[in-house]
Amino acid sequence: MFINNWYVAAGVDDLKNGEPMFMRMLGCDFVLFRDSKGETHCLSDVCCHRGASLSKGKLKDDCVICPYHGWEFNMQGVCTKIPALGADVKPPKRARIDSYPVREKFGWIWVFLGDAPEEERPPFLDDSWFPEYYDEATWRKVRVQYHAPVNWARSEENSIDGAHPSFVHASFGSKRDPKVHIVPVVTHEWGASTTRERTPPDRTQKSGAMREITAEKRGKTKATTAFCFTGVTHRIEILRADGLRQVTLSHRTPVDEFNTRTFTTQCRDYLMNEEFDRERLEGRQKAIAEDIAIVSTVRPPLPPKSTTAELLTEADQLETAFRAMNRRMEAKGWEIDSDEVEREVRRQILVIPSPKRLTDPKNWVHKTVPTTRPRGYLTSQSDATEAAE
Repeated sequence: MFINNWYVAAGVDDLKNGEPMFMRMLGCDFVLFRDSKGETHCLSDVCCHRGASLSKGKLKDDCVICPYHGWEFNMQGVCTKIPALGADVKPPKRARIDSYPVREKFGWIWVFLGDAPEEERPPFLDDSWFPEYYDEATWRKVRVQYHAPVNWARSEENSIDGAHPSFVHASFGSKRDPKVHIVPVVTHEWGASTTRERTPPDRTQKSGAMREITAEKRGKTKATTAFCFTGVTHRIEILRADGLRQVTLSHRTPVDEFNTRTFTTQCRDYLMNEEFDRERLEGRQKAIAEDIAIVSTVRPPLPPKSTTAELLTEADQLETAFRAMNRRMEAKGWEIDSDEVEREVRRQILVIPSPKRLTDPKNWVHKTVPTTRPRGYLTSQSDATEAAE
């Protein structure tokens, strides 16, 4: 798992006004809430006093009130009141918790989990990743979010894999022509993409309205798959020979090393009436279940560190590029040392470092999660030590 990335925490409509919401990401706990202006905020969920869950508390005057002793934390994570000390006592600077940048995009709430300076952060997704989302006259949307008991990277590799549909998916995989066409891979610092032609499935594999609009004889389907580090995002665009188009944009958030939440939106320019949404959702959910059934059996459950521990071939073009990108993020010092975390968490709280720690590293109660390598923007060992304390 990596810090210094934007992750989807929830759907925009999932967060209710006046109610704090618990969320677990990267093995740590967070609380989301809206202020009186409707703007969304994200704090570490663990009170720095005696470890209570702030999401079990209440909201008052744009502050989260701890349910244990009533400590009040504002939108920046600063404690503004400690009732047991009296109203006249100003809380010490150390009475604070981490606060994280929040944005809303494509109907999701995004949180930046890390302490990297802005110039080193991965770029936030712009509209070019999903222009279809805003064109309601041309595209019909369905949305799904789901939890899977699988590792986030194993799950993402499955989605960008061009070979597995022929064997995993009953409705859109073509077993009569499973060969993956080797094509140029377009790469950049934060991701990669491919465009391939593939043989479509037989009409008999379709059902319902989709079967009715599918011809018995069909030409090649053009599939463009792109992934990027930001939000562990991938986009799959399908153009059928008959001109029908479908675009799916998905984002993965690691709950921990062995559990993942996925947030996905699918747009189509066919069967545009609302009456067909249920069929499309059922098809999407069926494909999701097929993927989970396979990925949950993959061993080891985490991707191996060695490049020779699994035999990847030319057909694994995007998976190879995905692993290469992750190695670059490891080299930046952004990978959480989950083994060390597991050893430490029984006796102390570990949190994701927030941007405030980069400029103000001292006087924090909770330590930050260790990383497998030093982060380059922490200019000295003392900086790294202060950032973790």
